[in-house]
Amino acid sequence: MKPWQRWLALGLTMAVLAHLLTVWALPRLIMREAMTRIGKETALQARAQARAQGAPAAATGVYLPPPTDHTQRRIVMPSPDLLYATCALDLGAGPQRITAQVAHPRYWSVALYGGNSDNFFVVNDRKTTEPGQLDLWVVAPGTDRAALAAPAGSTVVEAPSAKTLLLMRLLVTDDPADLASAQVARRSLRCGPLSG
Repeated sequence: MKPWQRWLALGLTMAVLAHLLTVWALPRLIMREAMTRIGKETALQARAQARAQGAPAAATGVYLPPPTDHTQRRIVMPSPDLLYATCALDLGAGPQRITAQVAHPRYWSVALYGGNSDNFFVVNDRKTTEPGQLDLWVVAPGTDRAALAAPAGSTVVEAPSAKTLLLMRLLVTDDPADLASAQVARRSLRCGPLSG
């Protein structure tokens, strides 16, 4: 093999390795940053709520960002027609339970994302077991589902990674009653350990 061929082969090998590393690592780094930020903002929001109430706020594990406008860029391409709620779940600490009462007349969805940013589960207004009832038990990879004894009506979801992100979306219109319904629905969202 000639020297220039060796250099070409080395260059191509390095380019392929750099590409593969970027494709594998970048989504994981983005999700780690997103989950860290959501965890911090959830804690800040709980402290602000406690100060406003003059008493400790109930821990919901949920971050409720303000409605989207031109200054909001907390998520990729946010829509002003949607209200959002998020939870950062650490399944390494044990299974997590997600509940909500969603009596919202418009579209809504709850999506779960793995540590590599892949969407692995979605439920929406057309896919609930009981209208408006959401009860998800999210477990780490390899968890024995039979040992959980989830109640009837609950859905057990096995995540592909221990770190998982939940994103709730609710469609709103210009109707104030519609906005109020969406606010009630997203405030009913709870994320936390099964024992909690």
